[in-house]
Amino acid sequence: MKLSQLGEFGLIKNARDIFKSLNENIVVEIGDDCAAIKLRKGFLLIATTDALVEGIHFNLDYTKPYQLGIKSININLSDIAAMGGIPLYVLLSIAVPQNFSVKFINEFLMGVKEGAQRYKVSVIGGNVSSSKNEFSINITILGEVEKKYMLLRKGAKAGDKIFVTGYLGNSAAGMKILKSGQWQKKLIERHLMPSPRLTEGRFLAVRGLATSMIDISDGLASDIRRICEESNVGANIFIKNIPISRELKSEIRNPKSEINLALYGGEDYELLFTVKPENVRKLKSLWKNMKTPITMIGEITKRGINLVNTDGKAIPLTKEGYNHFKG
Repeated sequence: MKLSQLGEFGLIKNARDIFKSLNENIVVEIGDDCAAIKLRKGFLLIATTDALVEGIHFNLDYTKPYQLGIKSININLSDIAAMGGIPLYVLLSIAVPQNFSVKFINEFLMGVKEGAQRYKVSVIGGNVSSSKNEFSINITILGEVEKKYMLLRKGAKAGDKIFVTGYLGNSAAGMKILKSGQWQKKLIERHLMPSPRLTEGRFLAVRGLATSMIDISDGLASDIRRICEESNVGANIFIKNIPISRELKSEIRNPKSEINLALYGGEDYELLFTVKPENVRKLKSLWKNMKTPITMIGEITKRGINLVNTDGKAIPLTKEGYNHFKG
């Protein structure tokens, strides 16, 4: 069987089975946004890693090395945010073609430094290797979270309300604009330098407001499915409630295309989370002082994942978001 047949999620399941650990200190294994390991009393060590490969995740024709450095850090920090954690340390590994300039690498490293310093994270090590053609990056971030506050993809119950931070589809629209040679600063910046929702994730965790959470990296359609699979539930997503930014509407000017970008575009790095219905009013009240908006976009059900049209008709949401090994 080829990877294109197995698919990304199948490969993750295989890895989860192969690396299933008997170590009693490992609390959360492969399958969530971070691994979680027992640390000092009441705390867990959380760890996440992501790879970025030229030609797959970024294009140097329109991505500056400094921007790439910031993005490399921020997309990993987003996983820490999804578990309500506090980032601590970074391990950085890169594979670089020999014809790359020192200036390019220095600018990239300065971007990494900027991203790390902004969130008070220390780069503590890593590795450098040569590569034949493509520039590739691998970043591991270690953090911590109190065991009583940690949020997982597992935990949503039927009746819970589904919320999302910020706006969806901006990153995918930004990439589309870059490829076309046009310009819309806010959308492009959202793609090239996404902001991790660390403050928001920590806020939700410490106040016990969320029952489950994930960061939207592969698209809403894909990542709501992950919550549903881990929680053994279904979901109804209301199309009219999906938050679309003014900038996206102005640029795309096609409601169907806007929704498709929000559902399937990916790389939004917003937080998707569920809340008990009795806590919704409290959440909205406490959130008033936060800069990032939140929107209630749906409800957890017992089974099935559906899009609900403006006329109330439910349509199965079967199409997934980004899959690395889809043929």
